[in-house]
Amino acid sequence: MWRFALLTMCYLLTAACGVGGSVDERVSGARTRNDGPPIWVVRDPDSELYLYGTVHLLPPELDWQRDDMREVFDRAGTIFFELDTGPHARLEAGILTRDLGQLSPGQRLSDRLDPYELKLLEAAANNGNIPYVALDSMAPWLASEFLTVAAAAGEGLLPDLAADEALKNRAERLRKNVIYLDDTERQIRASADQPEFVQMILLTEALERFNTMGPDLRRIAEAWAAGDTDRVRTHTVDTIRQKSPQLYSSLIRERNQDWTRKFRKFLEGGGTGLAAVGIAHLLGEDSIQHMLRDQGYTVSRYYAFQGENVIHTIELSINPAD
Repeated sequence: MWRFALLTMCYLLTAACGVGGSVDERVSGARTRNDGPPIWVVRDPDSELYLYGTVHLLPPELDWQRDDMREVFDRAGTIFFELDTGPHARLEAGILTRDLGQLSPGQRLSDRLDPYELKLLEAAANNGNIPYVALDSMAPWLASEFLTVAAAAGEGLLPDLAADEALKNRAERLRKNVIYLDDTERQIRASADQPEFVQMILLTEALERFNTMGPDLRRIAEAWAAGDTDRVRTHTVDTIRQKSPQLYSSLIRERNQDWTRKFRKFLEGGGTGLAAVGIAHLLGEDSIQHMLRDQGYTVSRYYAFQGENVIHTIELSINPAD
């Protein structure tokens, strides 16, 4: 497990055109056939930055790699990702997880739980085929993430199948200039440094939703692949903000502010880039698009419909939260 801060958000889930017709009808028909994961484009006079929202847990059979993404990926000289997940980074993550996620000798997670939560922990361990003793030795934040990964894996959703990982492989093959926006320790500490009460909120959510979390995450992945940003926003950004404003600030707002500064530096230099970041960072009032727009950049949703009765690439200026 290496994408700790991003997996944390998973715990807070609730569950071209026919001849004739208006332009709106033709566009609607094209979208019905070709909608895919959303892309936005940021422009200034001498540079373009495409923002591609990703999902970090995907089923192997999900068809998400569309022509619009491939086209802008091929044109981009620089690709931004959230985090390096290579062998060295995974080793570092393992060491940090041990240091920050394991309770001190003599301490047990079960000692922090009430009878209701304890029964849920026992049920999750049993239903997920997880060694109880392993869960009982974890800090609440790590137990939450462990449970989420286990529930997702039970539904066939794996981090190694994430859109980010596929695109990193593609970037390496095409010899792109790759820039990572975060480092491993910051990602882990985004969860590990949360106050105890926030960690317990995450743990309780994971315990109560353990049996439905996998299907919930699959539905989110399917909504993302269909370009349904409203549904994705409702079940990620809106939910986490409502349940834990402090966690929302740490995982979304503050990181978006930092990444926006890095994107501005790229845009000041010119060229074409693509940023593949978690879709939650591109939705809502604290999205990266809003921050860049507030700083004077032109930001619009990018559409490149393909297929029978092709509509040429169009760009519609819309609210980036839509």
